[in-house]
Amino acid sequence: MPSTLPKILYLSRSVPPGASGSSVITANLARQFTPGEMVIIGAYFVGSPPVEWQPEWPRLIHATIHPPDGWRGGRWLRWLQWPWLVLLGLWVCLRQQCQVILGTYPDEVYLLAAYVISLLTGRPLLLYFHNTYLEQPRGNIMAGWLQPRVFKRARHMFVMSRAMQDLYRRYYPDLSCTPLVHSFNEPLPNSQALPATDTVQHPLRLALSGSVNASNEGAVAHLAQALAALPDTELWLYSRTNPAYLRQLGIDGPRFRLTTVSRDHLIQELQQADILFLPHGFSDRESVEEIETVFPSRTIEYLISGRPILAHVPEKCYIADFLREHQCALLVTQPEALVEAINRLRSDRGLRRQLVANALRAAHQFHGPVVASHLRNVIQSSEVTLAAKLPL
Repeated sequence: MPSTLPKILYLSRSVPPGASGSSVITANLARQFTPGEMVIIGAYFVGSPPVEWQPEWPRLIHATIHPPDGWRGGRWLRWLQWPWLVLLGLWVCLRQQCQVILGTYPDEVYLLAAYVISLLTGRPLLLYFHNTYLEQPRGNIMAGWLQPRVFKRARHMFVMSRAMQDLYRRYYPDLSCTPLVHSFNEPLPNSQALPATDTVQHPLRLALSGSVNASNEGAVAHLAQALAALPDTELWLYSRTNPAYLRQLGIDGPRFRLTTVSRDHLIQELQQADILFLPHGFSDRESVEEIETVFPSRTIEYLISGRPILAHVPEKCYIADFLREHQCALLVTQPEALVEAINRLRSDRGLRRQLVANALRAAHQFHGPVVASHLRNVIQSSEVTLAAKLPL
Protein backbone atom coordinates (compact mmCIF):
# COMPACT_ATOMS: atom_id res chain seq x y z
CA MET A 1 0.00 0.00 0.00
CA PRO A 2 1.45 3.43 -0.96
CA SER A 3 2.47 5.62 1.95
CA THR A 4 0.28 8.60 2.87
CA LEU A 5 3.27 10.46 4.33
CA PRO A 6 4.22 13.61 2.38
CA LYS A 7 7.56 12.81 0.75
CA ILE A 8 10.57 14.30 2.55
CA LEU A 9 13.64 15.90 0.99
CA TYR A 10 16.20 15.44 3.77
CA LEU A 11 19.25 17.72 3.41
CA SER A 12 22.17 16.90 5.69
CA ARG A 13 25.86 17.35 5.01
CA SER A 14 26.67 14.39 7.26
CA VAL A 15 25.47 11.16 5.68
CA PRO A 16 27.00 7.70 5.17
CA PRO A 17 29.80 6.84 4.66
CA GLY A 18 30.76 9.74 6.92
CA ALA A 19 31.69 8.54 10.39
CA SER A 20 30.58 11.60 12.37
CA GLY A 21 27.82 11.52 14.97
CA SER A 22 25.53 13.49 12.67
CA SER A 23 26.06 10.91 9.90
CA VAL A 24 24.97 8.15 12.25
CA ILE A 25 21.92 10.16 13.33
CA THR A 26 20.90 10.71 9.70
CA ALA A 27 21.45 7.08 8.69
CA ASN A 28 19.62 5.55 11.63
CA LEU A 29 16.60 7.81 11.23
CA ALA A 30 16.44 7.40 7.45
CA ARG A 31 16.38 3.61 7.66
CA GLN A 32 12.92 3.83 9.21
CA PHE A 33 11.56 5.24 5.92
CA THR A 34 11.16 3.96 2.36
CA PRO A 35 12.30 5.34 -1.02
CA GLY A 36 8.73 6.55 -1.56
CA GLU A 37 8.79 8.53 1.68
CA MET A 38 12.23 10.17 1.71
CA VAL A 39 15.19 11.23 -0.44
CA ILE A 40 18.48 12.20 1.21
CA ILE A 41 21.05 14.67 -0.14
CA GLY A 42 24.40 14.96 1.59
CA ALA A 43 28.17 15.12 1.24
CA TYR A 44 30.65 12.38 0.45
CA PHE A 45 33.31 12.30 3.17
CA VAL A 46 36.69 11.65 1.57
CA GLY A 47 38.56 8.83 3.25
CA SER A 48 35.59 7.32 5.08
CA PRO A 49 35.29 3.54 5.28
CA PRO A 50 32.61 2.02 3.03
CA VAL A 51 29.13 1.38 4.34
CA GLU A 52 26.33 -0.72 2.90
CA TRP A 53 23.19 1.15 1.86
CA GLN A 54 20.21 -1.06 1.06
CA PRO A 55 17.76 -0.41 -1.82
CA GLU A 56 14.78 -0.60 0.54
CA TRP A 57 16.05 2.50 2.36
CA PRO A 58 15.58 6.06 1.03
CA ARG A 59 17.66 7.06 -1.97
CA LEU A 60 20.99 8.58 -0.90
CA ILE A 61 22.52 11.22 -3.18
CA HIS A 62 26.01 12.63 -2.61
CA ALA A 63 25.81 16.19 -3.87
CA THR A 64 29.08 17.63 -2.53
CA ILE A 65 32.54 16.55 -1.45
CA HIS A 66 33.60 16.97 2.18
CA PRO A 67 37.41 17.11 2.42
CA PRO A 68 39.38 15.37 5.17
CA ASP A 69 39.41 17.10 8.56
CA GLY A 70 42.13 19.72 8.80
CA TRP A 71 42.37 20.11 5.02
CA ARG A 72 43.45 23.63 4.21
CA GLY A 73 40.73 25.56 2.40
CA GLY A 74 38.06 23.01 3.31
CA ARG A 75 35.53 25.64 4.44
CA TRP A 76 35.83 27.53 1.15
CA LEU A 77 35.51 24.33 -0.86
CA ARG A 78 32.23 23.55 0.93
CA TRP A 79 30.81 26.99 0.12
CA LEU A 80 31.99 26.87 -3.51
CA GLN A 81 29.79 23.80 -3.96
CA TRP A 82 26.69 25.55 -2.58
CA PRO A 83 25.20 26.69 -5.95
CA TRP A 84 25.40 23.13 -7.28
CA LEU A 85 23.85 21.83 -4.06
CA VAL A 86 20.86 24.16 -4.47
CA LEU A 87 20.40 23.35 -8.17
CA LEU A 88 20.58 19.61 -7.55
CA GLY A 89 18.26 19.92 -4.55
CA LEU A 90 15.69 21.80 -6.63
CA TRP A 91 15.87 19.20 -9.40
CA VAL A 92 15.50 16.30 -6.95
CA CYS A 93 12.62 18.02 -5.15
CA LEU A 94 10.72 18.48 -8.42
CA ARG A 95 11.70 15.17 -10.00
CA GLN A 96 10.95 13.10 -6.90
CA GLN A 97 7.84 15.14 -6.04
CA CYS A 98 9.06 15.90 -2.54
CA GLN A 99 6.49 17.78 -0.47
CA VAL A 100 8.43 18.64 2.71
CA ILE A 101 11.98 19.95 3.21
CA LEU A 102 13.90 18.74 6.29
CA GLY A 103 17.04 20.85 6.76
CA THR A 104 19.68 19.97 9.33
CA TYR A 105 22.36 21.72 11.31
CA PRO A 106 25.38 21.45 12.19
CA ASP A 107 26.27 22.66 8.72
CA GLU A 108 25.20 26.10 7.57
CA VAL A 109 25.91 25.30 3.90
CA TYR A 110 23.19 22.65 3.88
CA LEU A 111 20.94 24.63 6.22
CA LEU A 112 21.00 27.61 3.85
CA ALA A 113 20.36 25.31 0.88
CA ALA A 114 17.29 23.83 2.60
CA TYR A 115 15.98 27.33 3.34
CA VAL A 116 16.44 28.53 -0.25
CA ILE A 117 14.89 25.39 -1.77
CA SER A 118 11.90 25.81 0.54
CA LEU A 119 11.52 29.43 -0.54
CA LEU A 120 11.80 28.64 -4.25
CA THR A 121 9.40 25.69 -4.22
CA GLY A 122 6.97 26.86 -1.54
CA ARG A 123 7.42 23.55 0.27
CA PRO A 124 7.14 23.66 4.09
CA LEU A 125 10.45 23.71 5.93
CA LEU A 126 11.21 21.57 8.98
CA LEU A 127 14.47 21.95 10.91
CA TYR A 128 16.60 19.39 12.73
CA PHE A 129 19.26 20.96 14.96
CA HIS A 130 21.83 18.60 16.48
CA ASN A 131 23.67 21.52 18.12
CA THR A 132 23.07 25.18 18.90
CA TYR A 133 24.05 27.62 16.14
CA LEU A 134 23.74 31.35 16.79
CA GLU A 135 24.46 30.72 20.47
CA GLN A 136 27.98 29.50 19.67
CA PRO A 137 30.82 31.79 20.81
CA ARG A 138 32.68 31.99 17.51
CA GLY A 139 31.01 35.16 16.20
CA ASN A 140 29.63 33.74 12.96
CA ILE A 141 28.05 36.56 10.92
CA MET A 142 26.13 34.04 8.82
CA ALA A 143 24.46 32.64 11.93
CA GLY A 144 23.11 36.07 12.88
CA TRP A 145 21.53 36.41 9.44
CA LEU A 146 20.41 32.83 8.79
CA GLN A 147 19.06 31.53 12.09
CA PRO A 148 16.24 34.11 12.50
CA ARG A 149 15.13 33.49 8.92
CA VAL A 150 15.03 29.71 9.07
CA PHE A 151 13.27 29.88 12.45
CA LYS A 152 10.65 32.23 11.05
CA ARG A 153 9.98 30.00 8.03
CA ALA A 154 10.07 26.65 9.85
CA ARG A 155 6.78 24.88 10.48
CA HIS A 156 8.46 22.84 13.19
CA MET A 157 11.91 22.38 14.68
CA PHE A 158 13.38 19.15 16.00
CA VAL A 159 16.24 19.16 18.51
CA MET A 160 18.39 16.52 20.19
CA SER A 161 17.30 16.91 23.80
CA ARG A 162 14.69 18.33 26.17
CA ALA A 163 17.31 20.83 27.30
CA MET A 164 17.64 22.20 23.75
CA GLN A 165 13.86 22.37 23.53
CA ASP A 166 13.72 24.39 26.76
CA LEU A 167 16.46 26.71 25.50
CA TYR A 168 14.70 27.53 22.24
CA ARG A 169 11.31 27.86 23.90
CA ARG A 170 12.90 30.45 26.17
CA TYR A 171 14.55 32.39 23.33
CA TYR A 172 11.89 31.82 20.63
CA PRO A 173 8.50 31.29 22.34
CA ASP A 174 6.60 31.22 19.02
CA LEU A 175 8.75 28.41 17.54
CA SER A 176 7.14 24.96 17.48
CA CYS A 177 9.90 22.73 18.82
CA THR A 178 10.18 19.12 20.09
CA PRO A 179 13.01 16.60 20.67
CA LEU A 180 13.82 14.08 17.93
CA VAL A 181 16.53 12.06 19.62
CA HIS A 182 19.31 10.00 18.13
CA SER A 183 18.14 6.44 17.42
CA PHE A 184 19.38 2.91 16.78
CA ASN A 185 17.83 0.27 14.52
CA GLU A 186 19.36 -2.93 15.82
CA PRO A 187 17.03 -5.26 17.72
CA LEU A 188 16.57 -4.17 21.30
CA PRO A 189 19.57 -5.63 23.15
CA ASN A 190 19.22 -8.85 25.09
CA SER A 191 21.48 -8.90 28.12
CA GLN A 192 21.94 -12.67 27.79
CA ALA A 193 23.52 -12.25 24.34
CA LEU A 194 26.02 -9.56 25.32
CA PRO A 195 29.66 -10.16 26.22
CA ALA A 196 30.29 -10.95 29.88
CA THR A 197 31.49 -8.18 32.18
CA ASP A 198 32.86 -10.46 34.91
CA THR A 199 36.51 -10.04 33.93
CA VAL A 200 38.68 -7.34 32.40
CA GLN A 201 41.68 -7.55 30.09
CA HIS A 202 45.28 -6.81 30.90
CA PRO A 203 46.09 -4.16 29.94
CA LEU A 204 42.69 -2.66 30.58
CA ARG A 205 41.12 -1.34 27.37
CA LEU A 206 39.17 1.91 27.31
CA ALA A 207 37.41 2.85 24.07
CA LEU A 208 36.23 6.18 22.68
CA SER A 209 34.23 6.50 19.48
CA GLY A 210 33.28 9.54 17.42
CA SER A 211 34.78 12.99 17.02
CA VAL A 212 37.06 14.72 19.47
CA ASN A 213 36.27 18.41 19.08
CA ALA A 214 35.66 21.68 20.89
CA SER A 215 32.70 20.25 22.79
CA ASN A 216 34.72 17.50 24.49
CA GLU A 217 38.44 18.23 24.06
CA GLY A 218 38.88 19.26 27.70
CA ALA A 219 37.45 15.98 28.96
CA VAL A 220 39.68 14.00 26.56
CA ALA A 221 42.76 15.93 27.72
CA HIS A 222 41.84 15.10 31.33
CA LEU A 223 41.71 11.40 30.42
CA ALA A 224 45.12 11.58 28.77
CA GLN A 225 46.54 13.03 31.99
CA ALA A 226 44.87 10.33 34.09
CA LEU A 227 46.23 7.54 31.89
CA ALA A 228 49.76 8.75 32.61
CA ALA A 229 49.19 7.35 36.12
CA LEU A 230 47.74 4.09 34.79
CA PRO A 231 50.49 2.32 32.81
CA ASP A 232 48.43 -0.86 32.55
CA THR A 233 45.63 0.86 30.61
CA GLU A 234 45.16 1.51 26.87
CA LEU A 235 42.86 3.88 25.00
CA TRP A 236 41.43 2.82 21.63
CA LEU A 237 39.86 5.62 19.57
CA TYR A 238 37.44 4.85 16.73
CA SER A 239 37.49 8.26 15.11
CA ARG A 240 38.42 10.36 12.07
CA THR A 241 39.89 13.07 14.31
CA ASN A 242 43.19 14.53 13.09
CA PRO A 243 46.10 12.78 14.90
CA ALA A 244 47.98 16.09 15.22
CA TYR A 245 45.04 17.57 17.13
CA LEU A 246 44.92 14.53 19.40
CA ARG A 247 48.61 14.89 20.14
CA GLN A 248 47.96 18.45 21.31
CA LEU A 249 45.55 16.98 23.87
CA GLY A 250 48.10 14.44 25.09
CA ILE A 251 46.81 11.47 23.08
CA ASP A 252 50.10 10.08 21.82
CA GLY A 253 52.29 7.05 22.33
CA PRO A 254 52.03 3.24 22.09
CA ARG A 255 49.10 2.98 24.53
CA PHE A 256 46.83 5.07 22.28
CA ARG A 257 45.42 3.48 19.14
CA LEU A 258 43.52 5.47 16.51
CA THR A 259 41.51 3.75 13.80
CA THR A 260 38.34 4.19 11.75
CA VAL A 261 35.45 1.77 11.51
CA SER A 262 32.11 1.93 9.74
CA ARG A 263 28.92 2.24 11.77
CA ASP A 264 28.00 -1.26 10.60
CA HIS A 265 30.86 -2.68 12.68
CA LEU A 266 31.18 -0.10 15.45
CA ILE A 267 29.14 -1.93 18.08
CA GLN A 268 31.19 -5.11 17.64
CA GLU A 269 34.40 -3.09 18.08
CA LEU A 270 33.11 -1.35 21.20
CA GLN A 271 32.24 -4.71 22.70
CA GLN A 272 35.95 -5.59 22.70
CA ALA A 273 36.60 -2.87 25.29
CA ASP A 274 36.43 -3.13 29.07
CA ILE A 275 35.16 0.44 29.58
CA LEU A 276 33.65 3.01 27.21
CA PHE A 277 34.71 6.61 27.79
CA LEU A 278 32.05 9.31 27.30
CA PRO A 279 33.66 12.79 27.26
CA HIS A 280 31.82 16.11 27.24
CA GLY A 281 32.61 19.70 28.13
CA PHE A 282 35.55 21.22 30.04
CA SER A 283 36.33 23.50 27.10
CA ASP A 284 36.12 27.27 26.75
CA ARG A 285 35.67 27.08 22.96
CA GLU A 286 31.97 26.24 23.21
CA SER A 287 29.10 28.27 24.59
CA VAL A 288 27.52 27.51 27.94
CA GLU A 289 24.26 26.78 26.09
CA GLU A 290 25.94 24.20 23.88
CA ILE A 291 27.62 22.37 26.76
CA GLU A 292 24.49 22.38 28.90
CA THR A 293 22.03 21.20 26.23
CA VAL A 294 23.75 18.83 23.78
CA PHE A 295 23.28 15.06 23.90
CA PRO A 296 26.45 13.38 22.53
CA SER A 297 25.40 11.03 19.75
CA ARG A 298 27.96 8.36 20.74
CA THR A 299 25.89 7.81 23.91
CA ILE A 300 23.39 5.59 22.07
CA GLU A 301 26.03 3.20 20.72
CA TYR A 302 27.49 3.02 24.20
CA LEU A 303 24.13 2.18 25.81
CA ILE A 304 23.50 -0.79 23.52
CA SER A 305 27.06 -2.13 23.48
CA GLY A 306 26.84 -4.05 26.75
CA ARG A 307 29.97 -2.38 28.12
CA PRO A 308 30.15 -0.23 31.29
CA ILE A 309 30.34 3.51 30.62
CA LEU A 310 32.66 6.00 32.30
CA ALA A 311 31.36 9.54 31.72
CA HIS A 312 33.50 12.62 32.37
CA VAL A 313 31.13 15.58 32.08
CA PRO A 314 30.43 18.85 33.94
CA GLU A 315 28.15 18.78 36.95
CA LYS A 316 25.54 20.99 35.31
CA CYS A 317 24.49 19.75 31.87
CA TYR A 318 21.75 17.69 30.26
CA ILE A 319 23.85 14.58 29.64
CA ALA A 320 24.85 14.49 33.33
CA ASP A 321 21.18 14.73 34.33
CA PHE A 322 20.28 11.93 31.90
CA LEU A 323 23.00 9.61 33.21
CA ARG A 324 22.01 10.28 36.82
CA GLU A 325 18.33 9.67 36.09
CA HIS A 326 19.00 6.30 34.49
CA GLN A 327 22.10 5.39 36.56
CA CYS A 328 23.66 3.99 33.42
CA ALA A 329 27.23 5.31 33.73
CA LEU A 330 29.84 5.98 36.37
CA LEU A 331 29.74 9.78 36.41
CA VAL A 332 32.91 11.77 37.06
CA THR A 333 32.61 15.56 37.22
CA GLN A 334 36.10 16.34 38.58
CA PRO A 335 39.29 15.54 36.60
CA GLU A 336 41.19 14.41 39.68
CA ALA A 337 38.65 11.62 40.24
CA LEU A 338 39.28 9.88 36.90
CA VAL A 339 42.06 7.57 38.06
CA GLU A 340 40.02 6.36 41.03
CA ALA A 341 36.95 5.85 38.80
CA ILE A 342 38.89 3.74 36.28
CA ASN A 343 40.34 1.60 39.04
CA ARG A 344 36.90 1.19 40.58
CA LEU A 345 35.44 -0.06 37.31
CA ARG A 346 38.45 -2.33 36.90
CA SER A 347 37.84 -4.02 40.26
CA ASP A 348 34.09 -3.81 40.91
CA ARG A 349 32.38 -6.58 38.94
CA GLY A 350 28.98 -5.84 40.48
CA LEU A 351 29.13 -2.18 39.43
CA ARG A 352 30.00 -3.14 35.86
CA ARG A 353 27.02 -5.50 35.69
CA GLN A 354 24.62 -2.93 37.14
CA LEU A 355 25.70 -0.14 34.79
CA VAL A 356 25.23 -2.40 31.75
CA ALA A 357 21.77 -3.53 32.89
CA ASN A 358 20.67 0.06 33.50
CA ALA A 359 22.06 1.16 30.14
CA LEU A 360 20.02 -1.45 28.28
CA ARG A 361 16.85 -0.25 29.98
CA ALA A 362 17.65 3.38 29.14
CA ALA A 363 18.26 2.49 25.49
CA HIS A 364 14.66 1.48 24.78
CA GLN A 365 13.51 5.09 24.37
CA PHE A 366 15.95 5.54 21.46
CA HIS A 367 14.75 2.62 19.35
CA GLY A 368 14.34 3.66 15.72
CA PRO A 369 10.59 2.95 15.28
CA VAL A 370 9.80 5.02 18.39
CA VAL A 371 11.82 8.02 17.19
CA ALA A 372 10.62 7.85 13.57
CA SER A 373 6.99 7.78 14.65
CA HIS A 374 7.38 11.26 16.15
CA LEU A 375 8.74 12.64 12.85
CA ARG A 376 5.86 11.00 10.99
CA ASN A 377 3.29 12.43 13.40
CA VAL A 378 4.62 15.98 13.03
CA ILE A 379 4.74 15.78 9.22
CA GLN A 380 1.21 14.39 9.12
CA SER A 381 -0.10 17.12 11.41
CA SER A 382 -2.65 19.39 9.79
CA GLU A 383 -0.40 22.46 9.57
CA VAL A 384 2.42 20.70 7.74
CA THR A 385 0.26 18.38 5.63
CA LEU A 386 -1.95 21.17 4.28
CA ALA A 387 1.09 23.22 3.32
CA ALA A 388 2.64 20.17 1.65
CA LYS A 389 -0.42 19.65 -0.56
CA LEU A 390 0.03 23.00 -2.28
CA PRO A 391 1.07 22.54 -5.95
CA LEU A 392 4.76 22.73 -6.80
